[in-house]
Amino acid sequence: MKRGLLILAVAVSLLAALTVQSATKPTGTLKVPTGLVLELKVAGKPVAVPTGRDLPLPAGTYEPATLTCGGTMPAAKGRAEVWTLKATGPTWGKLKEILIQEGQTTAIDAGPPFTIKTLIYRTESTPTGKVVPLTIRVFGKAGELYDLNTFKKGLSQAPQLALQIVDDKGTVLASGTLPYG
Repeated sequence: MKRGLLILAVAVSLLAALTVQSATKPTGTLKVPTGLVLELKVAGKPVAVPTGRDLPLPAGTYEPATLTCGGTMPAAKGRAEVWTLKATGPTWGKLKEILIQEGQTTAIDAGPPFTIKTLIYRTESTPTGKVVPLTIRVFGKAGELYDLNTFKKGLSQAPQLALQIVDDKGTVLASGTLPYG
């Protein structure tokens, strides 16, 4: 009877070891710097990656779902305000495919400094005067495109951007605010 129990225990232990070994997949590590919040698409669903820490992930290729860049700025009465800007794709630049290799660490390098590109269109005449349509695009250092509609101060939409158009001598030709949308 004892011998039968011993054989059964050894068989169960061997089966457990084989199950664990077959379930173990090669892993690598993903590192997201402090100030960035990354969500990866995993099985079609967004999964948040902790910021400022190494996260073990199964080896493979991943695509971002969102990337939020945040920072603090001094405010009135010595309190800091959190400002955020979010990239939601489809323009991801170098982050389009994030490769996690077995036994290696992949570090995300995105966010500031930002590059601002302006697309200026032909002047249009309106009942209130001439209008110069333009589009502003904000790119992070990995080439990821941030959506200005997601620019927030705390939990609220950030104030509209102030805009000045100047000539090559520095003379202000026009000024105003840039509405979101």
